[in-house]
Amino acid sequence: MISKLYYGPATDRGAERPAILRSSFDVGYAPGAVLADVSSAPGAMRKVLSAPAVAMGPDPVTPQTRGQLAHSVLAQNLKLRRGEHVLIEAWTHTLPWAVAFARESRRMGAFPLISYEDEGAYWDSVDANEFKVLGKAAAHEWAALAKADVYIYPWAPGDRVRLNALPPAKVDQLFAFNEQWYEVARRAGLRGARLELGRPYPSLARAYGVDEATWTDQLVRATMVSPDALARAGAPLARALAKGRSLRVRDSAGTDLRLGLARRPTYVDVGRPILKDRVRRFQMLTTLPSGAVRLALDETVAEGTLVANRTCFYDDGVATSAVFHFHDGRLKETEFAQGAERFEKGFAHGGVGRDRPGLFSIGLNAALHDTPQLEDLEQGAVMVSVGGNRGFGGKNASGFFGWAVSAGATVEVDGRPISGSG
Repeated sequence: MISKLYYGPATDRGAERPAILRSSFDVGYAPGAVLADVSSAPGAMRKVLSAPAVAMGPDPVTPQTRGQLAHSVLAQNLKLRRGEHVLIEAWTHTLPWAVAFARESRRMGAFPLISYEDEGAYWDSVDANEFKVLGKAAAHEWAALAKADVYIYPWAPGDRVRLNALPPAKVDQLFAFNEQWYEVARRAGLRGARLELGRPYPSLARAYGVDEATWTDQLVRATMVSPDALARAGAPLARALAKGRSLRVRDSAGTDLRLGLARRPTYVDVGRPILKDRVRRFQMLTTLPSGAVRLALDETVAEGTLVANRTCFYDDGVATSAVFHFHDGRLKETEFAQGAERFEKGFAHGGVGRDRPGLFSIGLNAALHDTPQLEDLEQGAVMVSVGGNRGFGGKNASGFFGWAVSAGATVEVDGRPISGSG
């Protein structure tokens, strides 16, 4: 199994993940990955019991659509060239996607190789306590990685709920190869993509309370959004944020929040890998779908309230209807309709800086709508986080990443509305 964790949300959310945020941005968040610098300058230990494989529903995606998506990713996001070697990771639930990527690679004159892991066999090894074997890649796997030019990784294993039920120490053993993976990939000059298409799975759809087919459909459409279109949409927002000193976020639901800017680098995530990013060293693999403008906030400035109208999707559950109250540069109070314990558990152990402003982002992808683990990438979605932001050039070293998203909010920079933010 050649696999690897990506730390951060689609943005830097926490131990693994956008997002931002959601499992993003460096070893850390979640709520995605950032890519073009356009600035001016469990509780108790529990045994996971053997269980039959989760029954998968009918495939909602046609072979033709799979081929179109694979071509889009290989041609537009990864710029695959004739004669290159493509390494594709496949698990039981993502094998049809791997087949599509292999076929499109050949059509483009490249040479694909599929590395396959069976979901049931994997969990059988976990139940047999074979963590050290699972967490160690063998020489022939490293050799394949070292010779690859392009890497395709749909998130795996499929049963993220079961994975998150394991004790943290066991999870660390399962992914002990992670740091070495990135080092080998860096030396090889590898570029690739993490596909959110690997996340939809029956157990996780139930945990999120979403329809798996609808979730998959959104991901398919959002993955094929042109990176050039995202770049055009993000450039004016990034320029305004890079030059500004103050932010104000407002909406009709009660949001009125003032934040500070510190002339830090502003990044536009358009879904293309960055091979020589010295700050965010995992950016050789872009996360798809993509689409956000992000930057680290001034950690000392925050006054007012943010009322979220999008779900906070954690790795195996949700928090809803978040309300953040700030005063004198600190988060003073939070409210949630559901899932407050998910925020509070991380906050309790977040250390110095956990209550200070972290990141700010505006989503660019019009094909997303309250999509699991991509809530911050939805077009017009405004995300504000508290906690760590050093992965984006900030000064907050807290290990905590908490966030809330208001889609459609108005954003002003130095008193002037930003075009395209609402």
